[in-house]
Amino acid sequence: MQYLINRPFITSQYIDLKLLISCKANEIVSLQLATWRPGRYEIIDFAAKIKNFEVYFQNDLFAWSKVSKSLWVFEAIEEGIYEVNYKFYANQMDAGGSWSDDTQLYINFSNCIFEIKERAEEPIEVSIDLPSDYIVASSLKRINQNTWEALNYQEIIDSPLLASSQLTHLHYESEKSVFHIWLNGNSYFDHEELIKVFRSFTKRQVEDFGEFTAKNYHFIIQLLPYKHYHGVEHKFSTVITIGPDKDLADKKLFKELIGVSSHELYHFWNVCRIRPKELLSYDLSKEVNLDSGFVLEGITTYMGDLYLLKSNFFSLEEYLQEAILARLQREFDNFGWKNQSIIESSIDLWLDGYKPGIPDKKVNIYNRGSLLAFCLDVMLVENQSSLANVMRIMWEKYGSQKTGYNMTQFINIISKAMNDPRKAEKFMMNFVFGKNDLFPLIEKCCAMLGFQINKKYESGNELLHQFGIRVVENCVTQIHPDAVAYKSIMINDKITSLETYKEGIYLEVDRYSRKISIEIPHSDLNFFPTFQIEVKSPTPIFEKWKK
Repeated sequence: MQYLINRPFITSQYIDLKLLISCKANEIVSLQLATWRPGRYEIIDFAAKIKNFEVYFQNDLFAWSKVSKSLWVFEAIEEGIYEVNYKFYANQMDAGGSWSDDTQLYINFSNCIFEIKERAEEPIEVSIDLPSDYIVASSLKRINQNTWEALNYQEIIDSPLLASSQLTHLHYESEKSVFHIWLNGNSYFDHEELIKVFRSFTKRQVEDFGEFTAKNYHFIIQLLPYKHYHGVEHKFSTVITIGPDKDLADKKLFKELIGVSSHELYHFWNVCRIRPKELLSYDLSKEVNLDSGFVLEGITTYMGDLYLLKSNFFSLEEYLQEAILARLQREFDNFGWKNQSIIESSIDLWLDGYKPGIPDKKVNIYNRGSLLAFCLDVMLVENQSSLANVMRIMWEKYGSQKTGYNMTQFINIISKAMNDPRKAEKFMMNFVFGKNDLFPLIEKCCAMLGFQINKKYESGNELLHQFGIRVVENCVTQIHPDAVAYKSIMINDKITSLETYKEGIYLEVDRYSRKISIEIPHSDLNFFPTFQIEVKSPTPIFEKWKK
């Protein structure tokens, strides 16, 4: 089958797609558009961006029906080539969307290419009408100047394409593989420094997994003039969107670019190849029940950062601030961990995993998952193993063999690596399947490495630390569930006056245009600590952990 893509009115941001498909007489053709995309486990419904859907046969309009919000069907009356024409609105600039304007065409084919269930293994050819000065970045096999081919539907949905006259191409080699870096936009950083850092973390990751099973890999990076941060993994590439581009001249945002790049490369193994059974083949027509978010994203987040320490991009102090302290603060500024395990939050990704959600309902699988992975790694190192060793076993047993795993099988590997099944099972039941307070374990694991975590309460913010009320511009954004104020203050209350007296505070608030007076007494509790981490004396376990 063949897709022809062009843009007759570029500034409209619509791209025109024509699917040419050879059909047999009486063949029923079911055109299923994705309802989600790889790397993002939430329903997106790309069909909302489709218009002017039509089917033609021998230049005449042909009958079709829409049987669900993302499924079109027609029956071929006689043998021949049928044309399916439609427009797709490419106006989403992030690492998983598609974008068309007067400077580029960027397509994630999962957004706009149909799966035909009975023909999902057929090769798909894509021809795109592009300006002659456009350079193209994609892992797809190039047939000629403007034509690419995918082996099947699974390959094309995992192979984004970026075409632009502004593309800069860099590359480096590691373990006989070529790693391409495509930069679209203005770069205000040193390219040689970028290559040096990429080569360094790539080398460490490949060494720990033992092999890199691709001849070419592509980092496709959109350098945007406005604030942005996003990355999505694919089998032979990743797309990263980041900005403001000028701020990449400073180390703060440059570190963000390096961090997300290391994270996405780790996905080459974990997620793109080491997959839970539910994701062994992507079925984008419906949601998939996933309980493995800790492995998919928590471990990837932790290991992506750890390789920046091991490759000497991060100093120890930078690593502790970025990968431990900042995540510790995010974890304990919220109380979802008291109400939902990371397993439950993983399953609920389809509900609200990428949205703020209702207060204190869930945990962030990336954030809590990375802290869990840190603790698990330290415990493994103490027992003469490591999380890197565990993930290499996962690669050899499941990823390289193209077989899916379940959480029981992952736990079994952890148990063997720890040489203490009861200790491994207790960790998993308390902190992964359970909702135990993670802070004492983090304290213990840090101490094993020679670090000390301290809790502090800032002076001058009594409303937050003494009464458990977080306020932004006089508007209440959070109330600590253990605070007395939880019984009388509402989120979105606007504090119009505040008086302090010996026994407590007196507030007047505007609650959706109602004026309310509230008195809150002092308690013996303190709320919302800030965390600090101090390096005391690195231990032998630290040396093994950092090695």
